[in-house]
Parts: sequence; C-alpha cells; structure tokens
Amino acid sequence: MNNSFLIRWQGRVTGPTTQEEIERRLATNEIGMLHEIQFNGEWMTIRMFLDLKSAEEKAKRTRLEEEDRQAREEMERQARQQAEKLDQAKLLQLRRQNELLEQQSSPPPDPMATSPSVAPSGLRNFGAFFLIVGLAVVAYFYFVFDPSVQSGIGRVVNLGLMADRQNGIIVGMGLAVVGAIMFALGSQNKN
Repeated sequence: MNNSFLIRWQGRVTGPTTQEEIERRLATNEIGMLHEIQFNGEWMTIRMFLDLKSAEEKAKRTRLEEEDRQAREEMERQARQQAEKLDQAKLLQLRRQNELLEQQSSPPPDPMATSPSVAPSGLRNFGAFFLIVGLAVVAYFYFVFDPSVQSGIGRVVNLGLMADRQNGIIVGMGLAVVGAIMFALGSQNKN
C-alpha cells in the first residue's frame, strides 16, 4: 500500500505527503478537510479519506477481536474436555474402589447360615459407606476444587469448571442422601 499521497486544492497539486504529515497539517490548519487527496488512483476529500481509513482500522480491530475470542473459546473448550476426561478417570477409579470394598466387605456366603439379620446389616454398612463417600465428594468439590483458571488479566472463573463443581456437589449430596436412607433402613430392620 502506498504511504505517500498527493494533495490538491483549487487545481494545485502538492506532494507526495505521508499520512502523518497530512494529519499534522490538518491539526495546524495548513490544510482543511475539503482538500482533495489522491488515494488508489482516485481523488477524494481528506474527510472521505480519513473516514475510509477509520473504517479500515475498525474492521481490522474487529477481525482481531474475533480471532482472539475464537482462540479463547477454543482454549476453554480444550480445558473443558480435559476436565471431563479427568472427571471420568476419577469416576472410574471411584467405581473400582467401590467394587474392591464390596469384595472385601462381603464375606463368602455360608450355606448353613439362614439368618435374616445379615441383609439389614449389609444394607446398613453400604449406607454408611455411601454417606461417607457422598460427604467426602461434597467436601472436595466445595472446599478443594478450584473453578478458576489463569488468564492474561489474572485468575478468572471458568464456567465449565464452575458447572463441574456444581455437578460434583449435586452427585455427592445424592450419594449422601441415598447412603443415609440405606443406613436408616438397615438400622430399622436390625431392630
């Protein structure tokens, strides 16, 4: 793009002149907005030229802002995907631990024993386990889990992580409620 321009006033052409020089001469009233400038092979008033340049800069700024917004959205999407993978891995590990605890806590069936009190005691134990696990999950997501991420302006709250925190608390409370109900039912049947 050409950085120097010809200026015309009442048929008299001067120049070439840079855009900075034109702006300086406008500021000192050496030339006015109705002077003509040659831009892209056409003559136009300096006012039209400055409006055109302003529109170009605005379009460039808008494009850069859009690219920045898209880059931020992509980073947030990737962070959400990583958080979801981490949550799935944690859930899988919790399931494996539960299965291991179930295998360890349930004794092999005794074909000679036909006591009806075995089932309520197991229900009570599982209820206590779910209650404790549920409260631990709630405590983790409420006190330890950090929904903020580092950005160029400091730490900001990530909506995806905030939703993960909320879901973790809800799941933990659900486990605690189910555990409390199972514990209560197991205790009733034992009596």
